[in-house]
Amino acid sequence: MSGLKDMNDKVYKIIGACIEVHKTLGPGYPVEFYQKALDIELASRELDYSARNRVEVQYKDTPIGEVTFDFIIEKKALLSIRCQDTLYDHEMQQVLRGLSLIDCEVGVLVNFGQAKIQYKRIIPGRMQHSNRNQPAYLRGGNTPHSKGRTRENNPII
Repeated sequence: MSGLKDMNDKVYKIIGACIEVHKTLGPGYPVEFYQKALDIELASRELDYSARNRVEVQYKDTPIGEVTFDFIIEKKALLSIRCQDTLYDHEMQQVLRGLSLIDCEVGVLVNFGQAKIQYKRIIPGRMQHSNRNQPAYLRGGNTPHSKGRTRENNPII
């Protein structure tokens, strides 16, 4: 149970850092400004993180490209930031797929583009979490729990 509490504490620190950046800068800047501000804020909160991580994507053991993730925090959480009108379902799906690529427990998707900050906490479903060590093409995806859920317990479509 303490593992879940520790993860929740980390997520609250991450969201708190994002709120502080949004409160200080406000909406309307390019996403790179928020990335740099989060570099400063995450370091000040003594969170171990790496920024702008590139990960290779493979199809049947053949590399087909790379994806870049904004922040990986303490090797347990993926933070993806946006600066736009709203958050879209396909962006939540991207975070969920990123979780399986880099073996993280939770994803946080944040939008700095509005007067009020938007964020979603994304947790992989049971099936996706248990099959994490298998290659993506062997995991399937037609089970009800394979797509994950948002913090509000809404299914990711």
